[in-house]
Amino acid sequence: MNMKRNTHVFDLYWEDILVAKVIPFLTIRECFNFRCVSRTCLQIIDMYFAKLKSLKLMNKGFSPHTFNVFANTCTRLNLLNLSRCQCISDNALIPMLRKNHDIESLNLSQCKNLSAKCLQPVILHCNNLRILKLARCSWLTTGAIEALALHQSKLEDVDLAFCVAISENCILIFIKKFQQIKTLNLEGNKQVTDKCLYTISKYSKSLKLLNLGGCCEVTDKGVRALALHCPNLEGLLIRGCTKVTENSLRLMRNKVHLDRRPVDPVPVPIYVQI
Repeated sequence: MNMKRNTHVFDLYWEDILVAKVIPFLTIRECFNFRCVSRTCLQIIDMYFAKLKSLKLMNKGFSPHTFNVFANTCTRLNLLNLSRCQCISDNALIPMLRKNHDIESLNLSQCKNLSAKCLQPVILHCNNLRILKLARCSWLTTGAIEALALHQSKLEDVDLAFCVAISENCILIFIKKFQQIKTLNLEGNKQVTDKCLYTISKYSKSLKLLNLGGCCEVTDKGVRALALHCPNLEGLLIRGCTKVTENSLRLMRNKVHLDRRPVDPVPVPIYVQI
């Protein structure tokens, strides 16, 4: 009597087919639903998580248990984006960062329940960090920025928008250290003055995009220094900088993208004798 063997999905090679070709098509929610089906499913999903290079959880509402699963399984991350994840705490994030020393891009923008302590594993161990986004992180301290400047060396894209607790002096230290920086966002930092722009013009020769929106203390003198000494600058965002006028911006017209249109000259009245 011939016995027909039933073939099922788990007969496929897990690593080469299921993990590499099938599971990537599932959403995170679907992965966790599949993970709950059986012990085998759990093993397959955990194998998939362990191979992840990129984890993007932006603005996602998830339980502490969900994040703990990622913290326990993910060890090869190059990119971690947690922007606007309000539920993330130091206790949850630090274990994950300690296991992922290959992170090149980290986005913690608008994560309000963290503290500067969470950056310690990144500062000390993520030696290939190139992109760091910390916009609206009111917990970011001058000490954390100084530690970054001391231990890191490869940052190229940095977002420090609305980080109101850091001083201009520590920003100056930061600029002097990361002379290869290409994108820098200082929007909303009213502590930034022309001194910062002078330093950028001296040290940031590779800078391509600079956001100074709302930095109301910068003036034409600082912008003029950028125009004369930042040859690779492609974009300058200057909206809200009330002390900057067309006197300096005209030096960049047709060479650099600006977010302010030129001010039309006031027409000279013509008097016709009747």
